[in-house]
Amino acid sequence: MVRDSRIALSFVFGLVGGLLILTTVLLFLPSLFSPYYGYPGPFAYGLIGITMGIASGVLVIVGATMSFRRPSQGVTWGIVTVVFGALSLFGFGGFGVGMALAVTGGALAIVSGASGPVPGQGGQRACTSCGMLIAMEFAHCPHCGHTMAPILR
Repeated sequence: MVRDSRIALSFVFGLVGGLLILTTVLLFLPSLFSPYYGYPGPFAYGLIGITMGIASGVLVIVGATMSFRRPSQGVTWGIVTVVFGALSLFGFGGFGVGMALAVTGGALAIVSGASGPVPGQGGQRACTSCGMLIAMEFAHCPHCGHTMAPILR
């Protein structure tokens, strides 16, 4: 199966963004329990910051993975990735870089899912007379009327 390169790039951006979001939460987790740290890190929002950081990281990774595994559902999983990438701001957003990568990856998944399959992949062939792309099952070109050779399978 030929895969659109935007889907692969969307997966990489979403995966790295989700991992950065989770890493930020784990990095600042000791500051929640220690009175010696002056900066609360992503937990300025308390339990909401912890919960949103972990949930956002996990759901960004799930959204990126599902948009890669099921490109036809790219719009749905891209929206999930964008929304939870933006909500990761409550958990410090992977130093901002994780949030930016997650939102960019989700946007790429939405674009590639909305555009459908790449033209010229499966189900089409070029007319030998005029060069226009036509469906495989056409016996004659609808543009110039040229008779197409049968396809041997």
